[in-house]
Amino acid sequence: MAGVSYQFDLHDLGAVSAFDQAAAASEDMFPLMDAIGRVLVNGAVERIGVTNVDPDGVPWPQSFRAEVFGGPTLHATGNLMRSIVSAPESRQVTVGSNLIYAGVHQEGAVIRAKTAKGLFFMLADGEEVVVGEVWVPRRPYLGISDAEEEDIADLTVAYFTDLLEGVPQ
Repeated sequence: MAGVSYQFDLHDLGAVSAFDQAAAASEDMFPLMDAIGRVLVNGAVERIGVTNVDPDGVPWPQSFRAEVFGGPTLHATGNLMRSIVSAPESRQVTVGSNLIYAGVHQEGAVIRAKTAKGLFFMLADGEEVVVGEVWVPRRPYLGISDAEEEDIADLTVAYFTDLLEGVPQ
């Protein structure tokens, strides 16, 4: 390069140490994953207990119980809502429920009778029914809404900003 030049080295500002800390912390982001898990659990709980909409804001089909007796769909006992947990790890977080019927409500299902006798059950209004199959519509409660996506982005920026500024995690 002709004329004059100046060579900048990150060591001159002590930035290398901050970048090294951030790189090391990005290998184990358990605190960030834990915080993201809380956002996602809270979102699922709100969808089940209050809004009855999927993560994209689309209303769920109302359940027969909710039609007859009122209240939110998927919230007859509150067990599903209370079962939502997160399992953070160093670079990911899993959010879900271990209830046997949780996946049926999330994905929808067709439940078919295994015998010619059919499926016997009692409806929310007390009527006894025998049918060959039951269709359970999708009512996604797990996922990431736009608001949760913004919260996760904010948490991530704050996490790495704090690392670069030397704030302990």
